[in-house]
Amino acid sequence: MHLRPFATFLSCVVGLLLACGGDSGNNGGGGDKTISGKVVDGYGTPLAGRTVLIGGSSTTTDAAGAFTLTGIATPYDLVVLAPAPNKIATVYMQLTRTDPTLPDLSESGQTPMNATVQGTISGGNSLPTAAGTLTLVTWGSPDQLTFGTYLDAASYSFNVSWPGPATIAGTVHGLQWTLDANQTVTGYIAHGVKTGVSLSNAMTAGADLTLTAPGTDTISTTATPPADHEIFERDVFLSFDDGTYFQVSGDGLDGGTLQVPVPSDIGAKAVVRFRALSSDGSRETDAQLKGIAPGTIGATLSLPPPARLTSPADGATGVGTGTELVWTPVNAGIHVIFLNGSANDPQYAIVSGGTRAQIPDLSAHGLTLPSGHSYDLALLAIGPYANIDAFAETGVLPEEGPGFQTVSFSGFTTR
Repeated sequence: MHLRPFATFLSCVVGLLLACGGDSGNNGGGGDKTISGKVVDGYGTPLAGRTVLIGGSSTTTDAAGAFTLTGIATPYDLVVLAPAPNKIATVYMQLTRTDPTLPDLSESGQTPMNATVQGTISGGNSLPTAAGTLTLVTWGSPDQLTFGTYLDAASYSFNVSWPGPATIAGTVHGLQWTLDANQTVTGYIAHGVKTGVSLSNAMTAGADLTLTAPGTDTISTTATPPADHEIFERDVFLSFDDGTYFQVSGDGLDGGTLQVPVPSDIGAKAVVRFRALSSDGSRETDAQLKGIAPGTIGATLSLPPPARLTSPADGATGVGTGTELVWTPVNAGIHVIFLNGSANDPQYAIVSGGTRAQIPDLSAHGLTLPSGHSYDLALLAIGPYANIDAFAETGVLPEEGPGFQTVSFSGFTTR
């Protein structure tokens, strides 16, 4: 079981923007800059064999995912083309840094390494527990995902998968806690931890845990949704400096103030997330506070209004490569427009810190926008990021997900 709610981009694919609206200037040609960057997957693993375009220049990433293009003017638009037979492209608009690390949004990532963690737990309430009590064992590390399993017996076993390196080290936590009928956390019964658990591919590691009663304290957070939105979910996660991260509470209540207990002496801090939906169901906004110390009362959180496409209108016809896409921005966010048609249609995504773009003509690269086809459009905003260059520093979302994300939906028919 993969427990980390890593807030990734939608698993759609992407498109190029060689001709932009008012937010784009030079597409990258005719300058004196050398751009030496890297293309990665969703885990930050380098990707070989990706075609990279800047203006009229192109190259292919090497085994380390690296590429270099010379004679580039800044700002520039950079395109990553997925390997054939995929008809997928990703564009990053108006970059200025000369060393970008950029994810190919068509590639979520592979985890070829696998190991098993197993052991027994003692302490806490005997298993199986009564309804409303959960027991979880997890493995985590600062640079990997969190994996784990819920228990109904004292012995446990679960798989951990990761992209590399061949050997990694992490920590195993066991936690037992209680929930009410709304799935809101009400208390903590026991916790145990084993540090320095080393994993190698195809191995089995043992980690027996003794659980003892933790101290508890209270946190409270009040969230304010944007106009015409109602809160529909409130979540609480525990986060540890050792990289372990898992959910302990998730209710479907619409109250703007959430007050819950958290462990006070096991090295955990809380992450609180609120989700809200527009009245017509076409827009969602999520935001979270990270690093909340036990005993923190009166924290506040404002959910940003979602980015929203203003042109073309939902259901528009006659949309083509010259049609300008315009949207309302989210402050301190970068925006990703995903365009998805039918099977075998080219799929596009446009990544921008601005407010407008055009669907590019990529027919020279085998991505011809078909005539009379319906496309779904999802406009995502994530942040906080100062600009698109800040995202391109690592190309990977924070371990606990972004501070906020919004999404809105519409569609159109091509001309």
